Amino acid sequence: MYKNMVLRGQESDLVPTGFTFSTADELKSMQTPAGPAEVLYLENRADFERCVCALAYRCEPRVIPFSMGATTISGLNDWSRIRAHQSAYEEAGGKDWQKEFRRFTADPANYRSTLILVSRGCYSAVPAAALDLSPAAWLDYSLTIRIYHELTHFVCRKLYPQDVDPIRDEVIADAIGLVAAFGAYDPQRAALFLGIETDTYRPGGRLENYQKEGQSLEPTIDAARSWIKRTAHVLQNTYFGDPFTPIRFLMAE
Repeated sequence: MYKNMVLRGQESDLVPTGFTFSTADELKSMQTPAGPAEVLYLENRADFERCVCALAYRCEPRVIPFSMGATTISGLNDWSRIRAHQSAYEEAGGKDWQKEFRRFTADPANYRSTLILVSRGCYSAVPAAALDLSPAAWLDYSLTIRIYHELTHFVCRKLYPQDVDPIRDEVIADAIGLVAAFGAYDPQRAALFLGIETDTYRPGGRLENYQKEGQSLEPTIDAARSWIKRTAHVLQNTYFGDPFTPIRFLMAE
């Protein structure tokens, strides 16, 4: 069924199994400097993990780290775009859809889409008490941070495709999330999100995902601290016309 739907575009009336679903679940399109992005919010954590396995890992089971509450999935076959093009082609008098299908799908940009999956939960698994916030308020802030964090990755990969620095990119994405949620950048919170406490590192923090094999975590922590300091300096003098405004200043660092 998976192959028929994903590779051949066949629709199915079967309801996916193992999902709880919620009336709060929502698929929406959000505008960014790099164009619209599709964001799918799944309130139930188990639904989020199952959806990640289905879309990112071709229905194969994977352990999804609890500190990961969102992910961007690129290169999805978007059959709705293919069907829309087929309808337009045939309405315009086209007769050889198979030939046109081969021409149209020769360019992945014509039919492959990006989907941002987000879930509910404390951002980076940081508890509300660590930020002096109520649990309910922190969950709401976390969702905003999570969405704008992933949207920032979407924008940067579209506008700066060759400029990739994993640690810097995580710091910038967190910065845009903080600006969107709180209207300002807090370097202490930014460090906490990555697992950096005042004088120590919190085991299980996100920075471990960027630790080079066979290398201690210290160089990664030092790099993150440096980028957080530079980001705080840049954002002191940045006008936030919208949450995405700081991106171009931060990418220029």
